[in-house]
Amino acid sequence: MKSFLTLKSVDEVLSLVKTFEPLEEESVPLDECAGRCLARDWTAPEDLPGFDRSTVDGYAVRARDVFGAQEGSPALLECVGDCPMGKAPDFSLAPGQTARILTGGMLPEGADCVVMVEYSRPAGENLVELVRTQAPGDHVLEHDEDASAGKMLLSAGTRLRPQEIGLLAALGQVSVSVRRLPRVAILSTGDEVVPFDEKPLPGQVRDVNSHSLAALCRQEGACVRFEGLVRDDVAKLEEAVRHALDWADVVLLSGGSSAGMRDHTVDIFLSMPEGELLVHGAAISPGKPFILARSGRKCLMGLPGHVSSALVCARVFLAPLLRHLQGREEPVPAGVPAVLSRGVASAQGRRDFIRVKLSRTSEGGWTAEPLTAPSGLISGLVSADALVVCPENSEGLYAGQEVFAELLR
Repeated sequence: MKSFLTLKSVDEVLSLVKTFEPLEEESVPLDECAGRCLARDWTAPEDLPGFDRSTVDGYAVRARDVFGAQEGSPALLECVGDCPMGKAPDFSLAPGQTARILTGGMLPEGADCVVMVEYSRPAGENLVELVRTQAPGDHVLEHDEDASAGKMLLSAGTRLRPQEIGLLAALGQVSVSVRRLPRVAILSTGDEVVPFDEKPLPGQVRDVNSHSLAALCRQEGACVRFEGLVRDDVAKLEEAVRHALDWADVVLLSGGSSAGMRDHTVDIFLSMPEGELLVHGAAISPGKPFILARSGRKCLMGLPGHVSSALVCARVFLAPLLRHLQGREEPVPAGVPAVLSRGVASAQGRRDFIRVKLSRTSEGGWTAEPLTAPSGLISGLVSADALVVCPENSEGLYAGQEVFAELLR
């Protein structure tokens, strides 16, 4: 039986994950960039909105002309025109003058604020009374308030959400330099595994890992290709891995990382071009039999066969790898503070990821109930709302302890 090398801590594995080089950049049309990650810092090419514009319907004025204006002592101004929408006014305001303006309209030269239409009343002919004092800048978006030319707006690694796409569109960015999406090839191994669309015979199980891991990869922005099921045959497994490397940046092999006679994963990974073993065993539960290797710039990853172990390992190690390959900034974990409903024992020296079910308390907080389903059951993760981490230097968590519950997306 092959023995594990010295177990590496979660932090050590994550530091090795970051030794892989980010993928090359490519130029992509703006409307195809949602979810992609910027390859380089991006600065504003011009001011936005580019002109002083009103945020309300009303009257563009000079603030000094309405200083002290109130209901019983209005400012009487001459209305000299309307500010047209979509073009610059062809007049300027002299002292004692005002102009009608709509929301989004460009202020005429000389104006520095806007009085809302609710605080105006006609005074005959072209005169208007304004009954509200305004300060310079009131109800106005200044020409560079959204963005000023030359200012860095988005840093490299930013994941482009709808709001970033809108900002880029507002500044006329037709195409964007982003990191290429990672390509992930997925293989499942085992004589007992059959395709998910087949009826398993006694002693057989459907392939769960390929599809759950593919969903996680796609969630992180990767392109996925299924390489199929490979029986416990060393030559065929090596051929499948070598073939997968022709296309993929990351090759995932699930079910071939247990410490047993059929564990040929390490030897196969090392037989690949420029093969190098980085991790053979991680101090994590579930998921101890984890393998990480490289073939040149490409990553080879062996995940446990048990579905819960495979998915926890993928969440802890694979997801950060896929984000790193895209140059993406690590997101702030989405979670909630919660109180454990009962204690959980743990072994020192490993990091435990405890599956929990969340429920609301009468005070509006959260209670986290630990789930103890075996790692071979997918239902244990389906029932879970979040993961709670028990650190390496702890012998467990106690009932009533406040913890951070990282939500399972």
